[in-house]
Amino acid sequence: MNLQEHIRRILKEETKINIRLRRRIAMLDYEVESRLGSIYRPDNICRYESGEELLDVVGEAAIESMYWNYFADIDDNSGEWGEIYYDMVKYIKDKYGEKIKEYYHINCGN
Repeated sequence: MNLQEHIRRILKEETKINIRLRRRIAMLDYEVESRLGSIYRPDNICRYESGEELLDVVGEAAIESMYWNYFADIDDNSGEWGEIYYDMVKYIKDKYGEKIKEYYHINCGN
């Protein structure tokens, strides 16, 4: 893939994300990465059954924090919040899914 195609693909993926979330995507990255560095450390992640479960737990914790810090003005039963929530889940799985599963595998084995 050449550079122009790569740039188009990245821009297309970014424009699919809700505009309110796009403005705060760096904060979502911070929420996930800070949890991996402080809360979900190698010494306490093996209580989860798999890397997939760890990914779900880290993602839900990050999304909950994002809601209370940035999106609390949105009704959590609304379609807008549903769209933002889905975008965050997809973003976390796409960007951190393999990284978190590998992190679990390295520290806990199979």
